[in-house]
Amino acid sequence: MVLESMDGVIMYPVMEETPIPHYIYFMPFDLSKVGSLTSFLNKQFLYMPGKFYVLYFYPIRWILPDLGEIIKSLPCIPLGYGQSRILFHMSCGRLTFDVTPDKVSREEEEETVFRVPLYVNNTNFFINVVELPGNMGTPKIFEQIEFRL
Repeated sequence: MVLESMDGVIMYPVMEETPIPHYIYFMPFDLSKVGSLTSFLNKQFLYMPGKFYVLYFYPIRWILPDLGEIIKSLPCIPLGYGQSRILFHMSCGRLTFDVTPDKVSREEEEETVFRVPLYVNNTNFFINVVELPGNMGTPKIFEQIEFRL
């Protein structure tokens, strides 16, 4: 198995029934370049919409039985997602993907981009949302990383 880790910004819907979201939105990014998640929001989204990949997150619970506790303990920024302003949390983490050559799609995939508004406090931003491409692999592990809000 070939594994590759990436740090980045994550967003996920806040749900009452389970602490583990089925899907998350992930944008690979080195947060140390901007200093904090708030700086990232202001610098990244104000001038250029970010690209978030939608990935199926729920199966990671089979590898990490304490995933629910990890998600609950993440420092986060609340935000509204989409026109209906669904309550989401934005945080940071490290995702590890299985990029084993025989399991990863190498075909060119056509990317459909959805432009979605985000509402944070009294500011609205736009992000681009796309499906996770096959060449990024399958998400296997999630880890909490140190960052400032």
